[in-house]
Amino acid sequence: MSDLPFFFKRNRENWLLLSLFLLILLFVLSQPPLYSPDTYSYLRASFARFPGYVLFLRGLEFLFGRYFDMVAVLIQALFSFFGIYILYRNLSALLSLSVVARLFLVAILIFPFFPPIEVANNLTSEGITYALYLLAFSFACDFLFKNEPRKLWHFSFVFLALTLTRGQFVLFPILLVFLYFLKNRFQIFRKVHLTAILTLLLLPVVAGLLDSTYHALTHGYFVKTPYTFVNAVTLPLFVSQEGDAALFHNADTRVLFEKSYARIDSLGLLSSEVAGGAMDKYMVFHEYFPVICNQNLHAQGKTYFIKKYGVPHLNFIQTELAAKEMFLTLVPQNFKKWGTLYLSGIVHGFQWVFILIFVLFVAVYSLWKTIVSFSTPWAFMSLASLLLLSNAFIVGIASHSIMRYLFYNYFLGFLLLILFFKKTTNRI
Repeated sequence: MSDLPFFFKRNRENWLLLSLFLLILLFVLSQPPLYSPDTYSYLRASFARFPGYVLFLRGLEFLFGRYFDMVAVLIQALFSFFGIYILYRNLSALLSLSVVARLFLVAILIFPFFPPIEVANNLTSEGITYALYLLAFSFACDFLFKNEPRKLWHFSFVFLALTLTRGQFVLFPILLVFLYFLKNRFQIFRKVHLTAILTLLLLPVVAGLLDSTYHALTHGYFVKTPYTFVNAVTLPLFVSQEGDAALFHNADTRVLFEKSYARIDSLGLLSSEVAGGAMDKYMVFHEYFPVICNQNLHAQGKTYFIKKYGVPHLNFIQTELAAKEMFLTLVPQNFKKWGTLYLSGIVHGFQWVFILIFVLFVAVYSLWKTIVSFSTPWAFMSLASLLLLSNAFIVGIASHSIMRYLFYNYFLGFLLLILFFKKTTNRI
């Protein structure tokens, strides 16, 4: 393997990285493990949680008892260092980054160790997802740009672990298929190419089956983690109207909508009750998302269905199904209001509308250049921009655009800026 760990390569750059990692590790270990409501839901293996971090945290608790949290912080830090190192070495060579660009890249990659993310200290899924995502991206680059077929299997394994920990990256292999097709379109019917495409297309399916199998073994129901629409319906609920209750044919869904609507109406957490423009309304939704979702719809749904059926875990499934019906009904009914706030959330995630416009422009332009003639710089920009946009748009639908869900791709934004400037000024 060309990307050996730093302790096998004695050069100045690796020793500087090692020194930096040791300093960060000392900082991380000087801070206490950070618990949140999410932490406890993982520890009790909640039906609403993906299996990856549940198995990680519960496994450490079983092995190390009351010291598991400190061990988790140590492992999360070391694993993140490994992911950063592999990605840094790979992209530095692949993109021929200057010393200054490398310094900025390292700075961006270590940013999540510090507030507000604190990726190593937080006992939440980001603790291992960050490294998994960096490794997945690095292996994807090896496979796509360096013509290393074996890295497809490395990517596949890491992607499954990644998706079974956080579901927001499910489109990654689909985007990879698209660019792989563009690269090999004139020889696409060769067995090696068809095998690679089929493998990538099957990865989301396999991830779903593994997720369902875990829940069948743990909770007794062969279903995917029932928390997608519970999150996604939060914005449609925020822009809904009282009369929308009449749209639901299912009596349980109608009752749950009425209960949820009455709750947020009493708290003034409806779009119609918030003064100002779209961004003002979105920021209220952004701030009170947990109140509208977790403490309202999800809590009331679980209570309602456990009373009705009296069967453990079934209430999670029924709440998810009700949320799905609400989402598919409320979005078309209030599409203009929903769409306006959804786009406001996307803009908020990028911090500045011109950053979003830049990424969209680079995505379109680099795709056009890649279609005309596949080359590493333009294809890399296509992959990076599509990952940035897909993650932002998925997060915008499924939840609210907070840094915790978006920080994974910050390094890609920086690389897009560097590469686009170099290509358009003929410096590479």
